[in-house]
Amino acid sequence: MTGHVEYCPIAVGVEILGDRWTPLVIRELSVGATGFNEIARGLPRLSRTLLSQRLRMLERRGLVWKEPAPRGQQVRYSLTASGAALSSVVWSLGQWAAEWTFGDPTDEECDGLTLMWRLHQCANPGALPAERTVVHLVLTGPGAAQGWLDIADGGVTVCQEEPAREPDLVIEAPTSAMLRWLMSVATFRELRMSGQVRLTGPAGLVRQFPDWFITSMFAESLGRARRRQDQEAVPA
Repeated sequence: MTGHVEYCPIAVGVEILGDRWTPLVIRELSVGATGFNEIARGLPRLSRTLLSQRLRMLERRGLVWKEPAPRGQQVRYSLTASGAALSSVVWSLGQWAAEWTFGDPTDEECDGLTLMWRLHQCANPGALPAERTVVHLVLTGPGAAQGWLDIADGGVTVCQEEPAREPDLVIEAPTSAMLRWLMSVATFRELRMSGQVRLTGPAGLVRQFPDWFITSMFAESLGRARRRQDQEAVPA
C-alpha cells in the first residue's frame, strides 16, 4: 500500500483502514480472538497468507501487540491502546451501516459455520446455564450447516463433530433467519411466531435460549432505521 497523498488525518486513517479485511481483523481482536487460528475462523473467506500480512502491518503500525510464545505454542495477538481506540471507529462504522445501508442477508452472506462461531463470540456468560448443556443447531437453506454448542463453565465451545452426549436442545432454522436474529434485524420471538425457527427440548431451555447471547450490538441503530422507514412510508 502506498503512502497517503494528502496532509490530512482522514487520509492517514484511510491508509490504515482502506481495505476490505483490516477493519474485520480489528473486529475479531476486539471481540476476544487472540490466536491466529481464532482470528482466521472468524474470517473464513480471508486466506491465511493475507491474514498474516494484515497482522504484520497492524503490528508495524503499533495497533497490534504480538506476544512471543515458547516453541510449540501459538503466538497470541492483542490490540494496543492505539488499536483499541481504532476498534471504536470500526464499530462506529458498523453502527452507521446498520442505520443507513443494512438489510436482510443475501444467499452469499449466509454461512452456517460462521454463524455458530459468532454465537460463541456473543455468548453472555452471566446468562448461560449453570449445568452443562449441549445444543444441536441444524441450519438449512443457503449456507446450510449443522454443529453443536457445548455450554459449560460459563463458556461456549463450537463442535462440528457430534459429541458423545445427547443434545439437550435442538434448534432447526434457516441460516438467514438466525443471522437476522443475531444482528437484531428480527427478534427471536418474531422468528418463532412465523414458524421459521423450531426448538425441541425442555420448556425452560427453549424459553431461555435467546437470552444466552448478546444480540443488541446494532439494535439501537437498526431501530432508528426502522422508525425512519415507517415515517417515510406514511402518506403526506
